[in-house]
Amino acid sequence: MAHIRRKGSGRWQVRYRDPSGVERAQNFKRRADAERFLVTIEADKVRGSWTDPRLGRMLVADWLPTWQASRVHLRASTRALTDSLLRNHVLPHFGDRQLASVTPTDVQAFIAHLEEKGLAASTIRQCYLVVTGIFGSAFESDIIARTPCRGINLPTAQHTEMRFLTPDEVEDLASAIDDRYRAFVITAAYTGCRFGELAGLRVDRIDLLRRSLTVVESLSDVNGRVRLTPPKTTSARRQIALPRYAVQALEDHLARWPLGQDGLVFTSPTGGPLRRTNFRRRVWVPAVRASVGEPLRFHDLRHTHAALLIAQGEHPKVIQTRLGHSSIQVTLDTYGHLFDGLDEAAADHLDEITARTRADSLRTPGLQTPREITR
Repeated sequence: MAHIRRKGSGRWQVRYRDPSGVERAQNFKRRADAERFLVTIEADKVRGSWTDPRLGRMLVADWLPTWQASRVHLRASTRALTDSLLRNHVLPHFGDRQLASVTPTDVQAFIAHLEEKGLAASTIRQCYLVVTGIFGSAFESDIIARTPCRGINLPTAQHTEMRFLTPDEVEDLASAIDDRYRAFVITAAYTGCRFGELAGLRVDRIDLLRRSLTVVESLSDVNGRVRLTPPKTTSARRQIALPRYAVQALEDHLARWPLGQDGLVFTSPTGGPLRRTNFRRRVWVPAVRASVGEPLRFHDLRHTHAALLIAQGEHPKVIQTRLGHSSIQVTLDTYGHLFDGLDEAAADHLDEITARTRADSLRTPGLQTPREITR
């Protein structure tokens, strides 16, 4: 039975048993503090939220290896990003703090600190996700009673403005870029594939006779190591029908340029895998400046593909499938503003249909009823 006693030193001691039956003690200067502690302990035991206060004194840096060991099946790029955020931002701020000592106010102060440093809103959100993971795992492991990551105000993410090219502009860009990457540009614009998906495209994933391209892997470049990895989501693994224009560009490319290692279709001038940074600096930016003008990211070719499909009235489900979005909601959230004009176009089409119907009814003679026919 939990109880309070006064020690010879004049301090008040609470003695109680934890949920496992182990007897514990906690000393206080005042009896009132001891009584409050006792009530809290008993309530936590009833609610099942009791935690060992000694574990809460563990430093964040000491808990980190346990948290990292629990994060399995991560992509190499995700793990590299997390390590960078930990090293540069999270550990310098929280590393020497006890887990149980961190409060929501401390986390909010961390967010404000990152804003003062001038970090982008997206980077701050990534840092917060790391902090949430650390304290969330400590909470789930009964190290702390509550996570401090609650009620935190995060900066509003600034969405990068998309640029959509016209078919003529796509052709201008494809003509201005190094001949080795003409098909790379055309395929990106008319399939919506990501850079890594095309850089990791192998020849056995293309069926020009059936006009299809299959995405089953992506080329990643993490810490200087290039390798083929599975797509981020199951929906990103997909088969895409190719327009004849893209088929012709790929046929010309395969006839002219040798395949790389593992049958890679698009390679560097030396035959190695395409590295995004080198490609952008040496090939992409000069071609953009010489044709459609900056700013233009390679990812804007993916946006261009979506815009072209929307302009011709394709169903959002078709667009979702071709882009490999995890849900149709992602498609609508990303490109919903491009559908606005289609509503008016739909109304105009309905007017055309009704106008034709009314015109046909005026030209068609009235039908005789069965009674009139029998007469």
